[in-house]
Amino acid sequence: MDDNYDSESYDRIERQIMINATLDRVWDLVSTPGWWVPTKAEEPVVRTPGHQAVRHNETYGRFVVEVVSIEPKTYAAFRWASQFPNEELAPGRTTLVEFRVEPGDQGVNVSVVESGFASLDAPEAQRKAGFEHNTEGWKLEMDVLKEQAEGAATA
Repeated sequence: MDDNYDSESYDRIERQIMINATLDRVWDLVSTPGWWVPTKAEEPVVRTPGHQAVRHNETYGRFVVEVVSIEPKTYAAFRWASQFPNEELAPGRTTLVEFRVEPGDQGVNVSVVESGFASLDAPEAQRKAGFEHNTEGWKLEMDVLKEQAEGAATA
């Protein structure tokens, strides 16, 4: 990132990946609230808008993930407070994570957009650091998603 940080420029992260697995398998993974937060204590999966799942990560802490919207096999949206571990969800503390899933000739295309960093109720340095951390994080998590979906397809 450059030193001329403009909070409006660092508000939205976008990533895409093609996965060679069935739409059902990819959708099952993508629509699981908080799947991108590694945890050892899995909860039953509830995909109802308004439901809040709790993910505990040994390194980063506890994260609440709220289901915002689910459009079966096409779109899933969640809110989480990635910059405020161990806290409850509150206005000014969350970003929106949106997944779009689309079947294609080479498999299933999955895109993720995380937005809302510029409007977080946090010092500019914290907003910028969160954006940078999550930008790198989504590269890793999308690779994990691909590995999980394709591994299940060949198992």
